[in-house]
Amino acid sequence: MTSTETPWRDESLLQKLYWEQHLSTNEIADEWDCDQATVWKWMDRFDIPRRSAYEAATNRRLHPAVFTDRGYVICASNHRGTTDSVGIHRLVMVAEHGFDAVAGKHVHHRNGIRFDNRPRNLELLSRGEHAQRHGFGTDIRPPSEELAYSNQERDDQGRFKLLC
Repeated sequence: MTSTETPWRDESLLQKLYWEQHLSTNEIADEWDCDQATVWKWMDRFDIPRRSAYEAATNRRLHPAVFTDRGYVICASNHRGTTDSVGIHRLVMVAEHGFDAVAGKHVHHRNGIRFDNRPRNLELLSRGEHAQRHGFGTDIRPPSEELAYSNQERDDQGRFKLLC
């Protein structure tokens, strides 16, 4: 058999596909029209280490901190297809004041810059106090662009449905 008929016997090619091109063992097996077990066997023979479950996860964020479309910086975690996130401003206040002090409170950016998460720019407020700071009386209301969509239908997860 030639090396083109048995590409899994080429250590450098296997290393390149798995580690440099970040293909999974399933993807390599599909490309070579062989079983995944064959890829595993030859990786073991060549002592090519496998990625951890975290490294192999295709749906993980490459960076845990991202900007939202509203200007906040959030830290997101994706585990088994479920994404949870928290604003960095809330994490800063938990670090400064403890979880119990922050629970049930709003974190207000004094200078109005949502990505400025320095402790001196943040303050803890009740919902009503926060609404008053933003001129909403005693109730927080969504931004005007969200009000325009409030009559649209939502799916079972609360997201707006696309209207054609």
